[in-house]
Amino acid sequence: MNKISGTIVNHNSTFEGEIEFDKSIKNIRNTRKVNNQNYIIPGFVDLHCHGGNGFDTMEGANSIVNMSKYHLMHGTTSIMPTTWTNNFEETFEALEGFNKIKEDNLNLLGIHLEGPFINPDKLGAQPNLTQEPSLEFVKKLSDIADIKIITIAPEIQGMNNFIKDLSDLKIKIQFGHTLADFNCCDNIMNKYEIGFTHLYNAMSGNKHREPGVLSAALSKGKFAEIICDKIHVSEQSIKIAKKCISGLYAITDSINASGLKDGEYTFAKNKIKKENNSIKIVDSGTLAGSIITMDKTFKNLIEMNFSIQEAVELTSYNASRYIDNLNIGEIKIGFLSNFLVLDKKFNLIDVYLQGNKVNE
Repeated sequence: MNKISGTIVNHNSTFEGEIEFDKSIKNIRNTRKVNNQNYIIPGFVDLHCHGGNGFDTMEGANSIVNMSKYHLMHGTTSIMPTTWTNNFEETFEALEGFNKIKEDNLNLLGIHLEGPFINPDKLGAQPNLTQEPSLEFVKKLSDIADIKIITIAPEIQGMNNFIKDLSDLKIKIQFGHTLADFNCCDNIMNKYEIGFTHLYNAMSGNKHREPGVLSAALSKGKFAEIICDKIHVSEQSIKIAKKCISGLYAITDSINASGLKDGEYTFAKNKIKKENNSIKIVDSGTLAGSIITMDKTFKNLIEMNFSIQEAVELTSYNASRYIDNLNIGEIKIGFLSNFLVLDKKFNLIDVYLQGNKVNE
């Protein structure tokens, strides 16, 4: 039986303790305080990640494995590789074999489809390959990959029946890349649990005479993802969202250029440029995802004066609740031994995935 001790931090508690564990946590006991003990926190959960270290979800199974390993080294013990808008054939080719690699790569949760059922007038960095709602598209992909989340634009024609079908399939539905108005969102939210994709970004806003998707999220949303790289969303707006949405959780929205040197690359069929910790489409200057990792996200939250417990809530607990995963997101007896060791300055020291230290 393995043991580790330190200052254990969950979303709702902080105490000095010792963890006994193998694949799962067997026992936790309180210990006396020791000066300069490291923090032990739940492994990060990232439900929206396109890539990293030169790899992209849309390049296929081998690339998914490599990008997930890159993010694992930055503390992401549970990750949801995310697609971008493309035709069925290329999306199928990218996800073929996913269920097989999921068996061997313990940090893979499932797939987040970001598009193609989004508004062509709110693409952001997505290519203009949007499609009308197609249940057949989703079902065929579900045969080869565990689809957990789909980002859609609710104002698109035919979406009401499509949302019902997705709900019947137990797929989480998120509004994103959308110009819907408040009433459109409200009508759907009265019937279904709806999440929100990269809150504030690529959605209609909170105008006082024209309330949009952001208005619906802040007034009625239970869960929403948000990018905390200090570029996509201001510190003040993140704090407003935290007050309004109990299940707010951080994502990276990281792309293939994360971990690479500054320069020009290609993402989602666009030429992009990485410079000064941001990434933009060369032609338009539009932000193209992020290059952040979850360990940097955690430190950003601390720098914004969120408490350690709140940072844990935003980087692990709320995301695990959202996807109904009952064995990650907390350091708790019976849960998987997915946890991280941080020093007192919140630098990542060790990463444990199902009881194995993976960063040696």
